[in-house]
Amino acid sequence: TRLYGPHVKEFVEMMLPEASAEAIRYARTIACRAAATARSDAAGPVHINFPFREPLIPAAAAALPARDAVVPTADDRGAPYVRVEQAPRRPDPAGLAPLAAELRAATKGLIVCGPQDAPRFPEVVARLAEELHFPLLADPLSQVRCGPHHSPIVIDSYDAFLRDEETAQALAPEVVLRFGAAPVSKPLMLYLQRHARCRQIMIGNSGWGDPGLTASDVLHAHPRFLCEALLGGLRSSARRRAADTPSDWAGRWQRTAQRARAALRRRLGQEPDPSEPGVFAELADLLPEGAALFAGNSMPVRDLDTFFAGGPRFVRFLTNRGASGIDGVISAALGASAVSAGPLVLVIGDLSFYHDMNGLLAARRLSLQATIVLLHNDGGGIFSFLPQADDPEHFEELFGAPHGLDFRPAAEMYGLSYH
Repeated sequence: TRLYGPHVKEFVEMMLPEASAEAIRYARTIACRAAATARSDAAGPVHINFPFREPLIPAAAAALPARDAVVPTADDRGAPYVRVEQAPRRPDPAGLAPLAAELRAATKGLIVCGPQDAPRFPEVVARLAEELHFPLLADPLSQVRCGPHHSPIVIDSYDAFLRDEETAQALAPEVVLRFGAAPVSKPLMLYLQRHARCRQIMIGNSGWGDPGLTASDVLHAHPRFLCEALLGGLRSSARRRAADTPSDWAGRWQRTAQRARAALRRRLGQEPDPSEPGVFAELADLLPEGAALFAGNSMPVRDLDTFFAGGPRFVRFLTNRGASGIDGVISAALGASAVSAGPLVLVIGDLSFYHDMNGLLAARRLSLQATIVLLHNDGGGIFSFLPQADDPEHFEELFGAPHGLDFRPAAEMYGLSYH
């Protein structure tokens, strides 16, 4: 299928044809991305390969079920389904005046920050959220959830309350500014897909970062510089919202977030023994300023998102996804501890720990300092949320994968203390 090999700027293997809204949205999004890539700097060809669905006969195509209505274009003016623009590295506030005016006029706007690590971005995007009165949904890996910039405008319990369909529908936005990679939270991603008809503007240096294909606009720009330029334009704009007072939109998000966080705390307080989610709630209270928290893949990074409350102490959040998801976590965390200015805590599941036990040798040989919190549930706990868990005959052996190991001897072998 790669007829042109490396001689094209980009190659895309399309999905099999399907008469559904999702397929049409996918095809239109890929078309817009391909056109933008072909016309960008160092313009050149893009190869899109369209496979056919077997059997390759007309009758089969004619019988293809039309599951959904065709997705309309982005607007009634014939604009591209996804508009892709390249901003200067340091945008001029005047050049962003139309966007600033649209954001100022919106009474139900959101800012969503996914994983990223841009220096000095958190305080600038928090100021932008305050200026616009837009709730800021902060994935912990965005580095925006915790720090001196923290205020009630930073929402940290969305993963819990957006699971409720009535709440997710009632909190329908008009416009969404999105920064960074896709958030960890599945309820948040589903919320963005539910409200795909609103304007969603992806902002990042390059790439797309939109696996849900819900972005109406992709603006390639430096996130911090763009926020600074928007702030400059907003503060000098004559078109300010009436008395520039916040609507109840931000208040609704804040009250919902506070109720959800209080409910999570009450539920964790009812647990007689330490729990996996409770580890992150405790760490939110215990970690000092400047600490680093490294979360393993699978359940740890998801529990981090749900149960770690934001606050004014800066904590750096880190993670690493290996080739199979859970491998290499110990080695990556110890590497981070070597350059971390503050203490580092790794929270890791037992299967991840098992897959990278030899990484502990680095701690002894290089005198690296880290605290490892091992969540030992004797197997793959995340799979208990799958439908396969209802099949007890095969689930434990194939998905739960219990190993029956005691990791104390492994820690002692590498000269580590174990409690």
